[in-house]
Amino acid sequence: MNDRTKIEILRDEITIPRIVQQKADAAYAMLREDNVARDTVLPENETGKGLHNIIQKKKVLIWVAVAVMLTAGLSVAAGVRWNQALSGKWQVEESERESLQKEGAVSFVMQSQTQNGVTITAQQSVTDNYSVYVGFQIDGYVSEENLSPEFEEIVVTVDGMDGANYSAGFYEEEETEENGSLSYWISMTEMQRGWALGRDIHVELKNLCSYEDETGEFVPQSMTQGNWSFCWNLQGTGEIREWTLDVPVGDSGAVLHRVELSSASGYMECDWPRQREVRQAVGADGELTEISRWVRAPRMCGVKLEDGTVYQDLFQGDGSEGYLSSEQESTGYYACRGNNRMIDPGKVVSLLFENTTDGGVYEVPLTDGP
Repeated sequence: MNDRTKIEILRDEITIPRIVQQKADAAYAMLREDNVARDTVLPENETGKGLHNIIQKKKVLIWVAVAVMLTAGLSVAAGVRWNQALSGKWQVEESERESLQKEGAVSFVMQSQTQNGVTITAQQSVTDNYSVYVGFQIDGYVSEENLSPEFEEIVVTVDGMDGANYSAGFYEEEETEENGSLSYWISMTEMQRGWALGRDIHVELKNLCSYEDETGEFVPQSMTQGNWSFCWNLQGTGEIREWTLDVPVGDSGAVLHRVELSSASGYMECDWPRQREVRQAVGADGELTEISRWVRAPRMCGVKLEDGTVYQDLFQGDGSEGYLSSEQESTGYYACRGNNRMIDPGKVVSLLFENTTDGGVYEVPLTDGP
């Protein structure tokens, strides 16, 4: 077994932070280079056995160094506190945190910038096939009673491209933590599988200010000017559970063909015959007008787990849906949505769809999955 194999096996057995893996690789490179150097300077009277002993001693020293780095790295990862917005808003329990970290879905960014007395830390991101969730901590900004904090402008790009379908906000249920920190989140979902995995994200948060809760009006004196800019690589997990089906969605007329579930998002494709409806809408000048649009397929809304737990309103995050082709004869329809909580796809047994006729749900068993 060579030294590279040993390192790879160690990675399989333990979830190693990326920086520690890089240090382990560096240690391996040191070992390899040092062994080459030993070969070139070894006295001619040294035997092969002597060379072996020298190299083995060096290996022991290197592996001790690697073990120390691994232990330190794992301690740091275990001690890093999850962002309040991510763990609270998406209801991530302790066991789910450990599972997501083991999968490699979590990156602990820990980048901080201070401007005009306000420190913003990009704490972590969770990335799967379709969704990205990012958590920030804000220190040094105090929002007065009946005022809600917000950024005047947000810029988010992935791989240098903007236009991602995202939403953002302060964590409302526990907006201010005990130490006075604020928690902020950004979430993004796109229909292209793996669109963000391994790519660089750039986030700019500009001018932190407050708005009146009742009127929504901006309070000028509340503004702290600044441009907090962060960039990191979205390390995540491509683990997914897939089903290929050919089953009706109740009596709705839709036929479900494909389902993909990750820890933080869901994707489905179905057959949905095109039909149009006329609805009232408000025009630019406030007048009522009528518009014609395609009728949406039954909305993918939730899942049922093997223990009977039902998350009926799971898919409430960012996303999109519509026909897969602009051809009028095409009836292929898709929906891609981010979750409002983290799940284990391995425990899902049914997919739920809204039944707008009676206000209930259609339950479609997922029996053709792996």
